[in-house]
Amino acid sequence: MLNGVSGMVGETAVVTKELAGPHQPGSVLARGEEWFARSMFPGTRIAPGTEVVVADVERGLLVCYPTDQA
Repeated sequence: MLNGVSGMVGETAVVTKELAGPHQPGSVLARGEEWFARSMFPGTRIAPGTEVVVADVERGLLVCYPTDQA
């Protein structure tokens, strides 16, 4: 079992600020805290309120995709 931010891969979160491009990170609520995040799919926007899955962590930035694409 991984601890810390790397242990978040596979967990769900809720988008609190739109996830847009890689140079415009949004944010998600995960583990009761706000985290910077981006969409796993370039060019895809994910709206606030959308439930997402954490697919990866890049330098502390969560890389996410919507749960309806799981």
